[in-house]
Amino acid sequence: MTYTQQLADIKGMDYVVIGVALCYQKNADGKTDPVKIVEPIPATALESMTRGNRTSFELIYATTYAEIVQNETPVLPLDVLGEDVYTCKDFLDRAQAATRTYKAKPHLRTLSVGSTCTTGAGPFALNYDPQFRRILGAERVVSDSDNVKQHSHTHQVLA
Repeated sequence: MTYTQQLADIKGMDYVVIGVALCYQKNADGKTDPVKIVEPIPATALESMTRGNRTSFELIYATTYAEIVQNETPVLPLDVLGEDVYTCKDFLDRAQAATRTYKAKPHLRTLSVGSTCTTGAGPFALNYDPQFRRILGAERVVSDSDNVKQHSHTHQVLA
C-alpha cells in the first residue's frame, strides 16, 4: 500500500482531536446568539494552539475516530463536551480530513487519547479569546472600496 493509500485508509482507532468552539449565529432580528459547535481540529491547528495562539475553542478533546463516528453518523461524547453542543457543518468529512492530518504528522499528537485541554487545565493552556468572534453563515459582501490602489506602472510593459 502506498503512503497516500495509508493516509486515506481511516480505521476506528486512528487519533483525532475535536473541540468545542464558541460561535455566533444571526437570529431573525439580525443580532447574534452564542452557540457551541463541535468540530474536528487538524494537526497544524492543534500545533498552533500549543504555541499559545488565540482561539475560539473553549475545550479540546483527544479521541479516536471510532468514538466520534459510528455507522457514518457523528456520535459526540456529551459527558466530556457538555449537553448544549452541536456538530459543525460537514462533520464527517472534516473528521476524516483531520484524522488524516494526524496520520501524516504523528509528532503533533500532543494530547493523549481521552485527555482534555481547557484554558485552565491540561498539558497546555488554551488561549481562548472571546473577542475572536466566529459568525456562522455570515456572507461577505465585496465592494470596489475593498480594492487596493496599485501603482500606475503596475500593469504597464516597460520597454
